[in-house]
Amino acid sequence: MPTKRSLIAAALFVLPSLALAHGPSRGPNGGQMQDIGSYHGELLAEDGRLTLFLFDADDRPLSARGATATAIVLAGGRQQTLTFAPRPDGTALEARGEFRAEPSLRVVVQLVPAAGQPRLQARYAPVEAAR
Repeated sequence: MPTKRSLIAAALFVLPSLALAHGPSRGPNGGQMQDIGSYHGELLAEDGRLTLFLFDADDRPLSARGATATAIVLAGGRQQTLTFAPRPDGTALEARGEFRAEPSLRVVVQLVPAAGQPRLQARYAPVEAAR
């Protein structure tokens, strides 16, 4: 039977590894950051507009030129599919639709980082409830 001391020692090894898991967090632009394949994607939601910023595994910004993406948006009891287009400066991808940026908003992003690469997917809840 494990002793109290051995259980505490085991917890000290397990808990730090759980803290290293990359879950949703806030990105540098104020949007929700998620893992999307080996990349990180930050989704910023405003009424009628989604902006997707791309980062490498070390959170360095990537150009959105050459990337394609779609978003399945669930908002207000309605589902719509939006297509992202790169900003002229290549800093992000943007999509426009008819939705309100409220806490119930859910978005599934499907990203192809460059031609010939596999499609990647991430789920977002990009708007926090007011506290």
